[in-house]
Amino acid sequence: MKSATITGSKQTDQKLKFGRFLGLNNPVSSEVLYAAAANPEYLHNLIVSKNNHEFMNHLLENPAGTDAVNFSEQEIEKFVAEQERKLFHLEQKQAYEKRYGIFFEMEQKKDPEAEPCKPWAPLKTPDFREVYLDHNATTPVRPEVGRILAEYYNGKYGYDNPSSNTAQGYFTTAFINEARRRIANCLSAVPEEIFFTASGTEANNLAIKGAAFKYLNKKGHLITSKAEHPSVLRVMEYLETLDFSVTYLDVDQYGMVSPDSVQRAIRQDTVLVSVMAANNEIGTINPISKIGRICKKHNILFMVDAIQAFAKIPLNPKDMGISLLSFSGHKIYAPKGIGGLYIEKDLSLVPQIHGGGQESGRRSGTENVGAILAFARAAELAHSEMAKETARLLELRSFFLEGLKNVEPGYIVNGSLEHRIANNLSIGFPGVDSGALLRSLNRIGISVSAGSACSSKKINNSHVLKAIGADTKKYATIRFSFGLQTQKEDLSYLLKYLSKILHLIGKNK
Repeated sequence: MKSATITGSKQTDQKLKFGRFLGLNNPVSSEVLYAAAANPEYLHNLIVSKNNHEFMNHLLENPAGTDAVNFSEQEIEKFVAEQERKLFHLEQKQAYEKRYGIFFEMEQKKDPEAEPCKPWAPLKTPDFREVYLDHNATTPVRPEVGRILAEYYNGKYGYDNPSSNTAQGYFTTAFINEARRRIANCLSAVPEEIFFTASGTEANNLAIKGAAFKYLNKKGHLITSKAEHPSVLRVMEYLETLDFSVTYLDVDQYGMVSPDSVQRAIRQDTVLVSVMAANNEIGTINPISKIGRICKKHNILFMVDAIQAFAKIPLNPKDMGISLLSFSGHKIYAPKGIGGLYIEKDLSLVPQIHGGGQESGRRSGTENVGAILAFARAAELAHSEMAKETARLLELRSFFLEGLKNVEPGYIVNGSLEHRIANNLSIGFPGVDSGALLRSLNRIGISVSAGSACSSKKINNSHVLKAIGADTKKYATIRFSFGLQTQKEDLSYLLKYLSKILHLIGKNK
């Protein structure tokens, strides 16, 4: 039986596609195409001879016998498409390994004497894809925001220093003020209450130290929780060295701060309460409005670290009793190096950076104009898309959790599923090492975060997991945080290989 003949443009198209798949500039013959589709060994030889022209030419001139081959047009199209798909995934994997390969063992190289991670699981991934699931750590700059940066560097918004007393300086300042207005709208605030910083960490430092330093002479008492971000906890510890008194509140099993515990901790000399809106590790959302009402009742400043919550959940400082609220650009698809602080109108802070008196004297230093404009665009987009994107992320989260039941029925969720930002999942996997799990996932293109570091002389578990009483010896914690680009196909890829990885590293304990 002779092979079927694909005629006309379809024949040329498929032969040309297969030729390109083999790295050729010309289409292959029908005999070569049919032989490759029928004979896996011949196909394999063609693929491995891509860099051996002599052997490739021999194979092309002597295709395996096709007398007994019979393919329909649809079968040939499917075969060529499958080879193209495999090549695509192979090239993606090769590019990934070329870019990041030397960094996979970087932690161990930084500290050769450190306790090594458990072995990672080597896997073959013919359907390789790069999947970024660490959006609570940082986010890529979205195209609409990148265009603003490009326009700035091309001079659209001026080059002059905004502090210059020139028409050009006022021109640039007008764009900064418009950015300030746009961000204020996201918080139902007024532009005069928005101040730009170089990061969320700086914003937290300015808010807490700026408020506390007003009481340097008589010191004072501050309240925070044990589950706060280090940019809050380290500031509190620093203030203790200056003889301020700090109460570190316990959180419940979900990482939530109880308003009653805040009420009980208040003293006559309490000057500030600082509680995060949403936890960066486990995603738990705190009852900010209830705590805000308590602070207002006692005339105490209420500082909210909203870096993980800004433009992800509704925030209205005035209605929620918030005096100070920090936010950051790189958590919402703006560039790194830009943050901000809401300061309630008429509230004064002691500046932490002294100089030219920019930002109405709150924060000196020439404004990062391009980043400010990009931040405003990112905030505006995230805020306008918040409801729709939250619904999509919740659907993805449910899809992942449902699939996880088949992968590891014994998993646990750290934090509250009911009161949680939509893109976050902190999962505990029983009986495996978190470092080995993270590295195994990273090797196959998946970026996540772990709840502890394995390459330190003394393994330090997450202070948040400790605060909620999580069993970090029995469970390996991984934080999965989804984003705008995350699709069900990404999570299906993760679930497919997660099952194999858990099995392999479980055996290597």
